[in-house]
Amino acid sequence: MNSVFFSTPEQKVLRLLLSEPTTSFSSRVISSKLKGVRGLGGTDGILRILGELEIAGLVDFVDNRRSVRLRDDCSPVRVLKTFLAICDLEGLKALLEPLSSKGILFGSRASGTSRSDSDYDMFVVSDQPEEIRKVVSRHPLGKMIELLVWTPDDYEKIEERDGALVQKLSRGIVLWGSSW
Repeated sequence: MNSVFFSTPEQKVLRLLLSEPTTSFSSRVISSKLKGVRGLGGTDGILRILGELEIAGLVDFVDNRRSVRLRDDCSPVRVLKTFLAICDLEGLKALLEPLSSKGILFGSRASGTSRSDSDYDMFVVSDQPEEIRKVVSRHPLGKMIELLVWTPDDYEKIEERDGALVQKLSRGIVLWGSSW
């Protein structure tokens, strides 16, 4: 999905800002982080893109317009952060889906309230919990994933075992498997 939805220079700038939503960036830092992206147009091009994002209400300039930061209080930003989290987990989903019956993203990444240092809360139902943990630990995002793996038998009794978790999962996003 990344190659489809985050392919233009504008989308790549937005993706960077969404990936670190509570961080302020100067145009120079953005240029450095996106080095090699064709069509950015250097600092002037980045400032043009940031101006367009400001007009759209997605970013605010700070520090006397020397830096820019995502508008975390904006509904479209929350939706885009959730969408980015789903895109980020696309590769991991492809690895885990054959080994499991369900995968749910929950917590701040699912609700669009994540911060730059937020982890990815994932719940997976599988007969192979150790294999799931191994796959996640080897994934590039592995250190940022807070993983809960339950067996199908345990999952059947989830409401009686952990009502608070049921509430969190019900507000999450089912990445694969049947929904509730």
